[in-house]
Amino acid sequence: MTSRLADADPLGRIIPYLGGHPAVTAELGGPERVGPDNKPPYPRLLVSDAPGGSENLQAGLLGVPVRLEALGPLDGTLGKARLRRILYVALGVLAELPALPVGPDDVVITDVGSSVAGGYVPLADGRPRYVATVMVAAHAPYTP
Repeated sequence: MTSRLADADPLGRIIPYLGGHPAVTAELGGPERVGPDNKPPYPRLLVSDAPGGSENLQAGLLGVPVRLEALGPLDGTLGKARLRRILYVALGVLAELPALPVGPDDVVITDVGSSVAGGYVPLADGRPRYVATVMVAAHAPYTP
């Protein structure tokens, strides 16, 4: 059996999981508000890889920093506390992922740990944003 680093990208598992989770959908006010793009509707949860991480070439393991950003509308109507809540609900849901069953073609996520704690960092255009980074340990699905 082999495992390939190129097939160990956890975002393909994380984004659909967060986007389909009832607690995250409820906090965001509806479906289709989780992904890598900053686009309406808001609030929105951006999920992307961040710089850094680690690779264990012998074991085929990756440590991938994943950034979560809770974005509000430009007019600021949601406020910092609401964005913080969205972010921390999403982080709590994400922390459940290593304990869930893994399908035969799924990236295996073995750990989700805090890397950079959440904080309020507005975007350059003034859009309110709460941001945190987690370190995700992952490896590719096993193939014979």
